Amino acid sequence: MSQRPAVPPPRLLRQCLSRVRGDLVRSVCWAALRQCAFLALPWLLGRSLDAGVEGAVGTAAWWAAAFVAAAGVEYAGMRGWQLWTNLAEARAGTWLRVRLLGAILSLDTDTVRRRTDGFGDLTDRATRDVDTVLTWVHGLTAWVVIGITGVVLVPAIAGLDPLLLVVAALTVPVLLLLNRVFPPRYARRARALAAAHGRRSSAAEELLSSLLPLRGVGAEGQLVDRHHRHSAEVTRRTRRLAAVGAPWEAAATVVPLFAVAAGLWAGGLAVQDGRLTVGALTTFVLWMGTVSLAVTVMTARLGERAEALVAAGRIGEVLALPPRPRPCPALPRSGGLRVRGLTVRHPGRAPIGPLDLTAVPGEWIALTGPTGCGKSTLLRALARLVPADGTVELAGVPLDDADPDDLYATVALVPEGPLLLHGTVLDNLLLGGDHPRSALDAAAHDSGLDRVLDRLRDGWDTEVGERGRGLSGGQRQLVALTRALLRPGPVLLLDDVTSALDGATEQEVLARLRRATEGSVVVFATHSPAVRALADREVRLSSGPVAGASAPDAEESTRAH
Repeated sequence: MSQRPAVPPPRLLRQCLSRVRGDLVRSVCWAALRQCAFLALPWLLGRSLDAGVEGAVGTAAWWAAAFVAAAGVEYAGMRGWQLWTNLAEARAGTWLRVRLLGAILSLDTDTVRRRTDGFGDLTDRATRDVDTVLTWVHGLTAWVVIGITGVVLVPAIAGLDPLLLVVAALTVPVLLLLNRVFPPRYARRARALAAAHGRRSSAAEELLSSLLPLRGVGAEGQLVDRHHRHSAEVTRRTRRLAAVGAPWEAAATVVPLFAVAAGLWAGGLAVQDGRLTVGALTTFVLWMGTVSLAVTVMTARLGERAEALVAAGRIGEVLALPPRPRPCPALPRSGGLRVRGLTVRHPGRAPIGPLDLTAVPGEWIALTGPTGCGKSTLLRALARLVPADGTVELAGVPLDDADPDDLYATVALVPEGPLLLHGTVLDNLLLGGDHPRSALDAAAHDSGLDRVLDRLRDGWDTEVGERGRGLSGGQRQLVALTRALLRPGPVLLLDDVTSALDGATEQEVLARLRRATEGSVVVFATHSPAVRALADREVRLSSGPVAGASAPDAEESTRAH
């Protein structure tokens, strides 16, 4: 399957903005109202101050009342600004995470690992990287505020005294130089820090999931040491990023303060000469404080944009999905399975396959062979969860062309080591949706889970630990099998799901399962003699491909049942 190129980071950010355009427009309107009122406050304060100095108490009170009214408008504008900005951030986060989830569900484990540094890094992309993009979305409206500040204050300061405008303008070249030099270096170090966070998250995920098994053989120290090394790398990368960000932000903050100091000196002379009032000088100082704040915010927004581009690039790598034809053909809910030339290839390794087989509803096929010959990989390829050559068709419809949701509802795969989540047995069975108790009881009987429930202390409500550790291996397999039977489909792929059961339990489970799957094609990767004896046909894979072979590298035997 060909892979669509990753979405360029700027385009992904634009797509994100297009989803929240309406909220951002409303946020901009409120922010513009707020900033106009905010910039009016120093001017109103200066006029009130001048009226008070001149002894015009009534006029001073009028200007003070106008100041209070402007403060109320500023408060209302700030509330509207934050309300719509927060909504835009929340909706953008939902959109990004839904896209990530859809991409992950459309990819197999091997592909996800190739695109990331493991599942810990994948979690980091869905949390830290998405949050970085959302921080950028939240700060976008500030650019309108910065623009209004410049448009309003340039003529306003010139109206106070042209010399004050010259003093303020001297800061512009310095600020332009700062924002030209620092952003590229900041972006490079932010990219390195994001990668370091991903590696540490992967190390932490492996440490938490493997600590107990490895403790039994005394190997947990190596995982702890590896986590410490990755944590030290994160610390080093964080310091390197701070080494760029700190002087950038500090310089951008200090430069306008020099302008304030110079403005006070020039304004003081103007007051002595009678060209400027005390109130006007006060207004200038407050306005220059606003300029300093605007520059600080602008620097922060530029840094956020650099980090957002890095984060969007990492998210886009996961979102690069194989192109699918539109419209997708609907998969039938019954029919035979036909496989031709199914071959899985990994760089630097011998290909697995090719596999050819044809099966009709109700038929069981045992896929056997020595350990490592690729049985589990071929099962995942049958479910189109592994990039593979060849074709897999259900009633003549290629699975490659199907919509992922339709495919998952049609082809069920139960892995040998199923994943259970923290919660009850019932919670794990209802992950795919609600089911009536009658359906749960029927599925539990068909899978043999009812034998287990009778021995569990709380039955359906028995607590399952992290990754199913509260249950034995065989119990976990039966829960996963029951979960698959709750969504009956025409194809059921089972990866040695009875390997942890004792002989008597396995015999009974297989007998029940055989009756429950009379209308489905069942492909069973297995070493079990019981499964092989019950299967209609056995396809045995060899330990490696035959050089130059044009036929499937498998031996097939048929039994009558």
